[in-house]
Amino acid sequence: MRDIGCRAVTQDRAARQALRTLVLPLCLICLAAIIPALLTMRAPSPDLSELTPKVGRVEGCVLVAWYDLERGHRALKTGEPSTGTAMRVLGYMMEGDRPIPNGQPVARFVLLPEAGNAAHPPHRFGDQMIDVRLKEGDTVRFARGSLVWAWGAWRPLPGDPKRDKPLYELQDAHVESAGATDIAKYFR
Repeated sequence: MRDIGCRAVTQDRAARQALRTLVLPLCLICLAAIIPALLTMRAPSPDLSELTPKVGRVEGCVLVAWYDLERGHRALKTGEPSTGTAMRVLGYMMEGDRPIPNGQPVARFVLLPEAGNAAHPPHRFGDQMIDVRLKEGDTVRFARGSLVWAWGAWRPLPGDPKRDKPLYELQDAHVESAGATDIAKYFR
C-alpha cells in the first residue's frame, strides 16, 4: 500500500515537472511576441515631414516645412534660404553621431521630423536632418525624441541627401519644449 502511494507522489511530481517544462517556454515565447507589439502600439509621435505651415513666419523667423528641405525629387520650392536667415523648426531632438544619455546638458544635437519608436528607429537622411548648435555658453538637457522648437541662423551644408550626415545647420540656436498643440496651431 505504501509503495502505491510513493509511486503516485512520484508520478505527480513528474507530471508537474513536465507541465513546467512545457509552460515556461510557451510563456517566454508569448512575452517575446507581445512586448514588441505593445511598444509599437503606444501612441506614436506625429511625423512632421509632410506638414504644411499655416503661417510663413513665427516670432520673426521663417517657419520651416520639412518637405521643403528634400534635395532629391523635391527641391526647395522658393529657392534655398541664404546663410544667416533666421529660421524656426519644429522637430524631434536626437543624438548625432554619438550616443547621448537623457538628461545630459548639451550644446549640440540633431533635429529630425520623426521620433521613431522602440521597434522602428527614425529615418536619418541628410536632407531631413538639422544640426542644432546652441548659442555660445548655452546648453539644454537632452531628451531623446522630445518635440522641440529650435531657431537660429540657417546654414546649408554640402553633402549627400541619402547619407546620415545633416545637410542643414542652425547656428547660435535657441531651443524650447513644444507640444502637440504647437503642431495644430502652426501646421496642417
